[in-house]
Amino acid sequence: MITDRLSYIGEALPFRRVDRYLMRHFLISWGICALAILGLFMVIEGLSRIERFMRQEEGLLVILVRYFSAIIPIFFCKFFGPVLTMLAAMFATTQLNKGNELIPLRLAGLSTTRILSPFFLLAFLSAGGMIVLQEAVIPNMKDLIRTATSYSSNKKAIRPDLVADGMGALIDVDQYLPAEKRGTMVLVENRHASNSHPESFIKAEEISRIEPTGGDPYWLLTNGYIQRWEEDGQNVRNPDAQGEDVYLQWFDQYRLKTDMQPIDLESSDQEIEYLSFSALREHIKPRQEQAHLEVKLHLRFAFPLANFILLLLGLPLVLKGENRSVVVGVLLAIAISAVYLLTTMICADLGNRGLLTPLLAAWLPVLFFGALGLTMFDGIDST
Repeated sequence: MITDRLSYIGEALPFRRVDRYLMRHFLISWGICALAILGLFMVIEGLSRIERFMRQEEGLLVILVRYFSAIIPIFFCKFFGPVLTMLAAMFATTQLNKGNELIPLRLAGLSTTRILSPFFLLAFLSAGGMIVLQEAVIPNMKDLIRTATSYSSNKKAIRPDLVADGMGALIDVDQYLPAEKRGTMVLVENRHASNSHPESFIKAEEISRIEPTGGDPYWLLTNGYIQRWEEDGQNVRNPDAQGEDVYLQWFDQYRLKTDMQPIDLESSDQEIEYLSFSALREHIKPRQEQAHLEVKLHLRFAFPLANFILLLLGLPLVLKGENRSVVVGVLLAIAISAVYLLTTMICADLGNRGLLTPLLAAWLPVLFFGALGLTMFDGIDST
């Protein structure tokens, strides 16, 4: 019955009717896989953090809704998107094979490439969805995401990386609260341009971002001291209230001269996920030595291509052997996805360490697995 129906569709009706049928089949498979993977993820993640969720003042249901609505978009862009595309395509294809539904389409003159084109169209939409989430949704949700992720951690503050600003200062902030734009335990070091000897050292208990109405924003240090040196290394003496010279100049408040931006302190590996492409690109301009940022920049467009590459790798394995087992198809999809994701993470780590250029670190998996996938896909019988 199904074979006769599809044979009629292939011979008598426009090809777009076939495309709609295959798209519907793919979307149903995608929904099943999404419910299975996200459901399993939510159960494991929820049970592993249930004790911390229970300590919050809000109700458990409210905490769970906030937490998963905040982190699922990030995990979709980092892992789930391409994997779901791959699983859905493998699931749908094995189901079509199992029902002998590809045979009448081929007999109607449709090539394998033409039959599978709706799957690649939906992979394109998935890749576009990942980019939209990264550029338009996640940056606008960053405060909600920080609040939600703080439910599962012992503290709400992050540990920023050392910042080298455009004026030559090294700024180290021990703990930073992005939502409040405030940090604690601050060390600022400046060196003489002529001989790289220390010029000044500032230590403060707190740093805050001040944004006055009608004025330029600046950083304010509170409760600390400044120690200065001459170019020859001699301490600069400062008269105190009694007129005596002292080496340390204490202050209650001090306006820091720096071009550092809040985004500089928020550029830990986790916080980078909350930045849009344009914000990340602006952040990299004065910080070319920070390779991990440039790797992330290239990955914003390299990783969504995994939606296509995983299809090129997985579908030939199903179609060549006319695989009819859904379990085998799902296991193949998981194995291929795991290899691709692991290779991507290894290359990114090598790029972060400077062992690969950021460009190569981000695009090497795409080039290697893309070429391999095209070769495998080209080996499928076209008719």
